[in-house]
Amino acid sequence: MSDAAPSLVTAEIVQLRMKIFLRSPLRRKLLVRTMRLLDKVNGQEVLEMSADDAFSVAMQNAGGGGGAAWSSLAVSETQAELLAEAGVAHIHLGELPQLPFEEAAFDAVVASDMLEYVEKPAELMAELHRVLRSKTRLILHVRRKRRTLVELFRRWSGLTDPTRPAMRPGFTPAELFDVLKDGFDVQETSGYGRFFTEFANLLAELFAGLIPASCEPAALDVRRLKRAAAVFAAFTPIFWLAEFLDAVFFFLPDHHMVLRAKRRMMWVPRVTPRLRDGRSIAEAALGSKIGTAAGT
Repeated sequence: MSDAAPSLVTAEIVQLRMKIFLRSPLRRKLLVRTMRLLDKVNGQEVLEMSADDAFSVAMQNAGGGGGAAWSSLAVSETQAELLAEAGVAHIHLGELPQLPFEEAAFDAVVASDMLEYVEKPAELMAELHRVLRSKTRLILHVRRKRRTLVELFRRWSGLTDPTRPAMRPGFTPAELFDVLKDGFDVQETSGYGRFFTEFANLLAELFAGLIPASCEPAALDVRRLKRAAAVFAAFTPIFWLAEFLDAVFFFLPDHHMVLRAKRRMMWVPRVTPRLRDGRSIAEAALGSKIGTAAGT
C-alpha cells in the first residue's frame, strides 16, 4: 500500500460500516446463504474475495472456528486498509482477473460481487480454477441479470459506486453456465433478494446518500456513516414489511444467485450440445436448480 498520503480509515469508520451491515437484511441473507454453501472449513485454506469489507469480516467471524486459515483479496488499497483495521490477518492486494497466489493454494474460494466487474469473466474463472486444489469448491455470488423496476430506479437515482464501474449488469443462468462450464460443475444454487427487499434496501441507501459497501469518499466519512447507520436503523420496520411481502409474493424472481461449484480436475473448453429450444442440457439443469432453490 502507498505511503504517499495518510489513511482515511479509522476504527470508528470500520465499526460504523459493520453496524450498517448488521442492519441490512439483504447483506445478512448473502452471509447466511454463503456460509451454508461453504459448509465446514475445519483445517482448510480458504480464500475470500468480496468488494464488501464488512461482509468479508462477518464471513470470517462466522467461519473462524476449527482452525481454518483465511486469506482475503482486496481490489483496492482502501479496501485493504479497511480489512486491516478490522483485524483481518492475511490480506493480498490484486488486480483482477489475475490472482497473486500459487497454484493449488486453497481448499475453497468465496467470490462475491466480483464477476460483474471484470471484462472477461472466463479469465477470472480460469484463475480461480488454478488456485484451487483438486475437487475443491467455489462459492460464487452474482447479481441475476433482468430488467426490473429496482434497477431502473437505481440508474435513475444515480446510486452507483463510482470507484467500481460494472462491466455488466449481472448474469442469466445460461450466461453463468457458459462462464463455469470449462472447469466447474454446479452442485447447488440458491436465490435471494426478491423485489420488496431489494427496493427497501435501495430506498435506505438513497436516504442515506451513499452505498455502505463502497470505498467512495462518502462511505469513509464518519458524519455521513453515522447518518447512514441512523437511516438503516429507522428502516427496520420497513425491512420487516418488505420481507413479509416477499414471503407473500414468493413467486417473484430473485435478484441474486449464490452457488456452490466443484472444481474439475482440468480446465478444458467444452463444446455444448443444444436442446431444441436453444439451451444446453447443463443450462436447463442449472435453471432448474435455481428455480427449485429460490425459496430456500
